[in-house]
Amino acid sequence: MSINQRKTRVGIDMRVASSYLISILFLTFLPLMLGGTPVYGVPTVMTEEKEGARDLIYQSAQATDQAWEEFHAAAIGGTLASPAIQSSIERQLHEARALLMEARKAERDNRFDSVKALTQKIQQITQNIVQASREKKP
Repeated sequence: MSINQRKTRVGIDMRVASSYLISILFLTFLPLMLGGTPVYGVPTVMTEEKEGARDLIYQSAQATDQAWEEFHAAAIGGTLASPAIQSSIERQLHEARALLMEARKAERDNRFDSVKALTQKIQQITQNIVQASREKKP
């Protein structure tokens, strides 16, 4: 193979490689410019409602965890006021966790009013749990 043939072949290979690169870049950035997402999974821009729903769910999850910690500490320490209160708190904890799962499902289904109502109910339940857990034996 002569030197001129090598240069020609390298030139053709470079043109093919650059056309591949251009098409890959074009196909990657075109959906972004049009407001979509490329195939590799970049999430779409979150709306304010969805962000607010996620914040509410996060706060409710934190409140549920805190209520569980308060209850667990009181149960381990033997300071709960009565066995009836313990069973009531356990029932409320299960209810709060079930409502939290419902709120997450509502958020996935974009039902933001339901998320707000459910998280308010969770906050109320967890406040009751914390208050009941702090009541000492007579």
